[in-house]
Amino acid sequence: MKIVTSDSGLLESLLADGYEFFTGVPDSGLKGFISDLAQLPPDRHVTATWEAEAVAIAAGASLAGVKSCVYLQNAGLGHTINPLASLCIPHEIDLLLVVGHRHTLPQHRVMGDIDQSLLELLGWDNFILVAGENNEG
Repeated sequence: MKIVTSDSGLLESLLADGYEFFTGVPDSGLKGFISDLAQLPPDRHVTATWEAEAVAIAAGASLAGVKSCVYLQNAGLGHTINPLASLCIPHEIDLLLVVGHRHTLPQHRVMGDIDQSLLELLGWDNFILVAGENNEG
């Protein structure tokens, strides 16, 4: 688990750590990271329509031997719980979650208050919370 205050340079860091495949649901709080992903070859970045779909896509890539990362806004974190609990954890598929942490607006406050605790309760420790200033966008 890691908390960062910006997505600047995040892709470069993940590539240096050996991550090769990225999928997720766009989030304006991760716009720098997503913009950087657009520079990758199309077979290394797939935009998903739903967070559970992104987890499934990344799990497939991981089973093929590719170190994979899923990005999402914390408002969609709940959609990842079942595929993490019923697919990834029992089959030891270790994906990195990059979570745009939002917490200032009423619609983001509840998940913003529990996102880290929810992942820890699940036993998922391979995540980065991007807790920058872009909580309204």
